[in-house]
Amino acid sequence: MVTSVMRRDKSRPVASSASARKIRVVLVDDSALSMNFLIHLLETFPRVHVAGQAEDGLDGFALVSKLQPDLVLTDLQMPGLDGFQLVKLLRQTYPAIRLIITSAHDGPLCHAASLQHGADAFISKRCLFDEFPHHFNRLFPDVAESAISTSQE
Repeated sequence: MVTSVMRRDKSRPVASSASARKIRVVLVDDSALSMNFLIHLLETFPRVHVAGQAEDGLDGFALVSKLQPDLVLTDLQMPGLDGFQLVKLLRQTYPAIRLIITSAHDGPLCHAASLQHGADAFISKRCLFDEFPHHFNRLFPDVAESAISTSQE
């Protein structure tokens, strides 16, 4: 299932300056629980907009092709294309899109393989809340000041 999300928070004024640009994100994960967690996490970032969601790698690729987001967060193990295959294909097709692989499977091998396949980062699902802000700020320094505050670095 592919879902495009077109939400507009009417309580916030829309700024026209470049500094107010929103980072458009596509989420690709076959777990509804993980998808809901990611959505709630990203809602804490004022300049992030979840542009769409897909439940597998094939639908994820189609959605990314349609929406051209700034960032794709993808699970590692999914039906169709897995996270490694999706990231490799996206990196070849859309080299400017930032890519993060997440997984319940943790360890140095997952991390290294993610980077070898073209991901900008690998984050264990157990560490998403703590580590995502750091990676977001690193990948999007022009909007980093608007992200949720991270612990003192």
